[in-house]
Amino acid sequence: MNNQNYQMWLTDRQKEILMDYIKDRRYKLMITMYCSLIASVLLMPPSVWEFHDLERQFITRHHSRGDSSGMIILLLLWSASTFLVNFVRGVGKDFWKNSDYDCLKHDSYTVDFLECTGKLPDSGNYPYFIKCADGNIYQCGMKFLEWKNFPLGEMLVCVTLRNGQKYALLPEKRF
Repeated sequence: MNNQNYQMWLTDRQKEILMDYIKDRRYKLMITMYCSLIASVLLMPPSVWEFHDLERQFITRHHSRGDSSGMIILLLLWSASTFLVNFVRGVGKDFWKNSDYDCLKHDSYTVDFLECTGKLPDSGNYPYFIKCADGNIYQCGMKFLEWKNFPLGEMLVCVTLRNGQKYALLPEKRF
């Protein structure tokens, strides 16, 4: 085997490119989660006050606040449920233990050099996918033009994370 086509670990540059790619893919989820958590925390005190006020109105059967009563409570429920749904959807997949980011950060992956045998059709936005000689499909950690212009038959650095996710990168010489 040629020494150029063998490595145990990703180089610092390759790891940085893949980490940036993974962070970019999870950015929207993380921002939504952070914002909904902050909104939930900020809405908690006014919601307690509003709930107390609604309880008092219910007991006295006096509805002086009109249609807006309970709106803060509904906003709290909406922001809290948004946070919980995104948290459950993303835990282990986009963040925390065994996520792509965690596996890469803790060097829980294998590296192979494989020949590109095909590209899956462009879906209009990333991720872009490449099929390699081992028969597996790899998500490209490349920009659109790099993916589009990458010739079939060329070698790729293929990374398989501990959680089973597969990524393909350009070889070091092409950076």
